[in-house]
Amino acid sequence: MKGELVRVWTEDELQLQGLHCTAQEKTGLPAVLHIHGATSNFYRSQFLDRLADELNDRGYGFLSGNTRGHDIMNKVYAKDPTASRRLGVAFEIFEDCILDLRAWLDLLQEQGYEGAVLLGHSFGALKVAHYQSEAADDRVKALIFLSPPAQGFRKEAPGTGIEKILAWAEDMVSRGMGDSLFSGPPMPYPMSAATIHSLSVSKNPDIFKFGRPHERWETIERLHCPILVVMGTLAEHITPSPAEALAILTSKAVSSQRCDTVVLEGAPHNYRGHEALAAQLIAGWVDDVFAGQRLL
Repeated sequence: MKGELVRVWTEDELQLQGLHCTAQEKTGLPAVLHIHGATSNFYRSQFLDRLADELNDRGYGFLSGNTRGHDIMNKVYAKDPTASRRLGVAFEIFEDCILDLRAWLDLLQEQGYEGAVLLGHSFGALKVAHYQSEAADDRVKALIFLSPPAQGFRKEAPGTGIEKILAWAEDMVSRGMGDSLFSGPPMPYPMSAATIHSLSVSKNPDIFKFGRPHERWETIERLHCPILVVMGTLAEHITPSPAEALAILTSKAVSSQRCDTVVLEGAPHNYRGHEALAAQLIAGWVDDVFAGQRLL
């Protein structure tokens, strides 16, 4: 995995970092843009090394980019040095992911790529689905959801005590104290009131409703491009089995040109120990979708 460290500025003037790995020859093919999951970043996942190499060998560019929600907490630099912000997954506002993804897509366009494939891992799958559902960006030629989780906080979720946390978050936001942190069960890491409010009220990215197959999946229904969904069988954050979950998702992708699904037996949520197989699977699917665009 060899690449160049790159930086972009978002529309709201925050700096994000990433790694851009280019194919040796110009092929007329799109690049794959990887968006990390919660608490992660552009370099942490070990499958990225094999995936970048596999894609580059086939003539595709690869870019792994930070969002403002990288790691649990971080300091994101602004063009105005006095406006740098404390962010990370503890403080990010979900809907701001549109600004982050657009900045990376702009960079790929400047680099001359013929479109992009958005690949979101875990929480990143929510972001790429949300981005394309809202933006309908013509530059996005395909979507890959790698271990998409069920997400979104619902007051009616039984036995979680979530209703008290949501009430606290709404109260803090209404009082201008959105940066106040909640730490402890059932939250997996500290989260600000504004972040919880974003995930439950203002946006509530309840996209992959695996436990509620009879409801409409509005975000997925609005996606028109080809979709690949991959899951392992260990430590996936879903209620039904991976095979059942993928069958449900396929039935909801009613507008997509094609929706392909794969279960990697024995693979965990982060694909440790299965990096090569996951990389070959993803690159092979991308090749199947785009090989006809290859320059002779």
